[in-house]
Amino acid sequence: MKSRTDGPPQPSPVRPLSRFDIYIAVAVFILSAITASLYLPAFRAGGGRAEFYQDQFTPAVMSACGRGYVALTGAGTPPSLQAFLDRRADRFSCADLPPQLATAPLSTMQSAFKYLMVSASLVWRVRGVAWNAIDTLLAALFAASLAAGYIALRLVAGPVLSIIGVLLWLGSPLHLGNLPHLRDYSKTPFFVVTLIAMAVVVRERRPWHLVLAGALFGIAQGVGFGMRTDVILNFAPFVLVLFAAGAQRLLENMPAKLACAGVAILAFTVVAWPILREYGEAEGLAHVGILGLTTPFDEPLGIRPGPYDFGYLYNDSFAGAEVNGDWARSRLGTNSTSPSATPYAKAARAYYVKLATIFPGDFLTRMAGAVVQTMNLPFSITYGRAPAGVTGVLASVAEWRTSMVLSLIGTGPLVAILLLIIVSASSLRDGVVAFALFLFWTAYPCIQFHGRHTFHLEFLVIAAFMALFSLVARAARGAFQGSWPKPLDIARGVALVLVLGIASVVVISIGRAIQTPGARALLQSYEQATAEPLASPASVFEPTAARPRTQQAMLGLEAMCAEPASVTVRYQGAKDQDFTRSMQIPSRARVFMPVYAMDSANGQSSRFTAVEAPSCVRVSRIRGIDQLLWIDATLTP
Repeated sequence: MKSRTDGPPQPSPVRPLSRFDIYIAVAVFILSAITASLYLPAFRAGGGRAEFYQDQFTPAVMSACGRGYVALTGAGTPPSLQAFLDRRADRFSCADLPPQLATAPLSTMQSAFKYLMVSASLVWRVRGVAWNAIDTLLAALFAASLAAGYIALRLVAGPVLSIIGVLLWLGSPLHLGNLPHLRDYSKTPFFVVTLIAMAVVVRERRPWHLVLAGALFGIAQGVGFGMRTDVILNFAPFVLVLFAAGAQRLLENMPAKLACAGVAILAFTVVAWPILREYGEAEGLAHVGILGLTTPFDEPLGIRPGPYDFGYLYNDSFAGAEVNGDWARSRLGTNSTSPSATPYAKAARAYYVKLATIFPGDFLTRMAGAVVQTMNLPFSITYGRAPAGVTGVLASVAEWRTSMVLSLIGTGPLVAILLLIIVSASSLRDGVVAFALFLFWTAYPCIQFHGRHTFHLEFLVIAAFMALFSLVARAARGAFQGSWPKPLDIARGVALVLVLGIASVVVISIGRAIQTPGARALLQSYEQATAEPLASPASVFEPTAARPRTQQAMLGLEAMCAEPASVTVRYQGAKDQDFTRSMQIPSRARVFMPVYAMDSANGQSSRFTAVEAPSCVRVSRIRGIDQLLWIDATLTP
């Protein structure tokens, strides 16, 4: 059996680097650091406001002041420090800390993002404790991302195209718009490093070099995990490429590959252990996923409104009410529960799985929407046509750049398809791997399709364009010298991509077919349930108990009006605890909506208080469906 390396070279190999590329990467690093240092003050001067949970940075301040990585009690926090954390003051002096301080346990965020805060504290030790000093850390992350981006591009394209790609990414409003937000931006260099590591393990055959690559990758991702938890997702594409891609046969060099993966995981575990040890259950990824199913994400994903939704509010407390409520009804058999007695991470996973089981077609459709929208990230003007704060000549340049990329809108998926065909023509196995990588990187953002979670994926699309342009240019110059795939190989590549594309459509269709009977039965159960007239909305819930708990009820609103009715479901609570919803109910429609009363341990509460509606809207309480899934639904004749 012949290895794929026995024949002519593949048309799109991972390119080798030269010493000249290192010089360019250093120049890119310096240019990017200067760019970030100039842009961040301009961002603030233009009214921009960085958001990275600054109120949680007490341990970073304490560490910078030489007092250890500790949190403080509310009463033990000096007023000047509290003003700094609340951003009412731009600077803080360590001299304001009293000799004795009342410490408190670290919060989940302070434990999970320890390396991010330690990085900030190291900067503060040198520059003083000030929010603007964080610019030094951001400039370093930005410069590292762009320099690594050039190296990654050079592995698939020539120097000129790689420089063009880096400049396009450097000036992206989407990219620069997320730079000031330290917590979200910190994952970027580790993502680009993953791309380089993948290219290395595709080319490398020497066992010790593979092991070294695995160790360096694991160390880098361990550091990144302490900055942004979702960095751990980088292991999936790395391991897939390590074992399945490249010119080697599938089982060739397997001991070295296993050693590479094992060393990577071990190095990651050792470096990330302080984070893993403290991370615990917390809220978990399921909570993030539940928030990502709410209606504010429908439009960014291109999802049309339906007769039901999984939540109308992007709000942690609201998602918590849904989770605790479902757990209490399905596991405890009651409409009230104590959050302190609820294993929240487990309850959130159970609720998320329940949604996915009943609505698999919706989940797959959201993934499809994420694929399309991710491939169009470079053409998005969500963050404006020019980066915030940029004026004058630079604004004109940014406008020209935006006009150019907008002319290419919609071409991202086409470029991806052409590249998949070329890769598949060289190797069917590599085509399957490339397709899996494509789906992974473009579909997982459906978890929460928001710019702060997806902005770094813009680089993938830019890299795809540069790689395709490079292949076309080399083919035009005859650089392949007869090694370009033969017509039969291209036909096989086209066939594979068609089969994989059709299979994806079939999977979505099957998911929708499976979903329809269950979803219809659920909504019919709502319609057929007992409707008990609600004389007073205030009587839905019991009086506030001494201990924290969540109470819930399912309301039914029936519009007997000749025209659409304006209805407001009113809550009483603090700003981030106010679940008030205003809506238009179609004539003769029935609306089903869970409502909640929550009393938290910190004294904050949210409580449904009234339905404000015209007299032609009849309000009732729905009984007898406690064991079913509760979602918002609007059913018309």
